[in-house]
Order: sequence, then structure tokens, then C-alpha cells
Amino acid sequence: MDILLPTATFPDATAKVGLGHALGLSARLGGRVTAPVQEVDIAPLHSALGEALLGVSKMAADAERLSRNRADDIGLWLRERADGLGLTIEVSPVRCRPEAFADSLVPLARYHDLTITVLDGTDPQRLAETEALIFGSGGPVLIVPGLEAAVPVTEQRATSLNVMVAWDGSQAASRALRDAMPILARADLVSVVTIGDDKAIEPAGVVGIQALLEHHGIRNKHVQRERGSSQIGDTLQAVAVSQDANLLVMGAYGRSRLQEFVLGGATRTVLHAPRLPILLSH
Repeated sequence: MDILLPTATFPDATAKVGLGHALGLSARLGGRVTAPVQEVDIAPLHSALGEALLGVSKMAADAERLSRNRADDIGLWLRERADGLGLTIEVSPVRCRPEAFADSLVPLARYHDLTITVLDGTDPQRLAETEALIFGSGGPVLIVPGLEAAVPVTEQRATSLNVMVAWDGSQAASRALRDAMPILARADLVSVVTIGDDKAIEPAGVVGIQALLEHHGIRNKHVQRERGSSQIGDTLQAVAVSQDANLLVMGAYGRSRLQEFVLGGATRTVLHAPRLPILLSH
């Protein structure tokens, strides 16, 4: 499995705890990792007043130097960590404007099996990059929390790999299920979860999914829960944690900004506050 692992350096560096989760999962999945590391290039600002009052050129040079130093440090750390896991990794610099990192990542993601992003949902720049990858790459994106996950991220085969698949009968859920099959094939247990009071779900669909998993030799079970007054994204994560799932698989739904503001949405809920690794597919 070819895995893309984007790593940011500006304005904040990607958390090494989250990168450790990503590398651990990559090793567990038998992956080969390509890690594009951001090196920012600040556009020159031709303003005599800005230069006189703020020292814009020096600020830009300092930002670029900080980004390069972080890139060197993270690149070395990634190689050492990957070596300790027996993981093949290629670290490559990506020099770009601070706001253009996503533009460099989306084309790369289109020829990798899986993209893993470390996400702190409070960082608007990283959130925008992750959304661009989910809705623009044409493939699955696995987000991991920047800090400790609610369920420990498994690295070694001796540790069980439990996966929960969210099912609501939609095209997005079906796409996520199929995109996740290489991962599900390595799982010790796959739990198919349906949320009874979210939308009507055909029982035949659940039976069909379980038959598909069994055909591939994947041990599975069906879990049904209610969400009550909670957001569906919060409910799915809570159920995953209660089932000791190391990974949640779910479809990603795109809506207009107005719809998201008024209606909320499972996708944005989990992006803003991921509690465990979540594979999203659109």
C-alpha cells in the first residue's frame, strides 16, 4: 500500500504524536510512505512603508528559515521513527506559499492508495488542507488526532486491530466501505454500526455487507445504537470508542457552507474533533 503522509511546518508544525500514530498505522498496514514536508516560500511584498514600519523582508526571511529548520528536524525524526518500525519512507521537501500546500498535495494524493493526515481541528489551515484532500483527491483520507487517541493506535500485529464501519445505506458509505477493504482484510474484527434514529436503513443492506465481509474472510458483527440528541459524528465516535475500535470508517458528505452552518454534519463534526483515526471517503 502506497501511503501519502503530508507534514506541515508553518505556521505550526505537525504534531509528532500524531505523526507517530500515522507511521504506526502505516507499519501495521504494510505500507510504503511518501512524506512531503512543507517548506514555505513567502511572496515578496513591495511596500516601502511596510518595510520601514514592520521590516517585512526580515519577517519573511525569518518565517522561511523557521520552516526550513522545522522541515529538517521533522524529516530526520520521520526517518528515524520509520526505521524503528521497519517502515520504508521517502521524505521530500515541498516548497510553496503557506496557503498553497494543499494545491501541491491533492495531485500527489491522486496516485497513492491512501492519504493520512494529522489533524488538529482547531487549526483552520490544516482543516482546509484536509478538506481539499477529502473532496479533491478521489481517494480515501485517513485522519489521525494530533494528540493521543481515545483508543491506543495499534502498531504491532500482536495487538488486535478493531475497525468500525459506519453504514447508512448511502453512496458515500458504500464508497468508504470499498475503499477500506484492504484495511478491513487485516482487521481482527470489523463492527458494522447503524444508528437507528438517524435515518431509515434497509436491513438487507446490513445483511449484504456482512455477507461481503464474510466472503473475504473478515470476522464481523453488527452493532445498532441510537443517537438521541447528539450530533451523528459525535455518536459514531462514541460508539467506536465503546467498541475499542482503533479505526472508524465512514463516508464523507460535501455540503455548501450555508448548509453546514445551519445543519451541522457528521463530516465536519469529526474533522473538528477527531477522537481516533477516521478513514473518510467521498
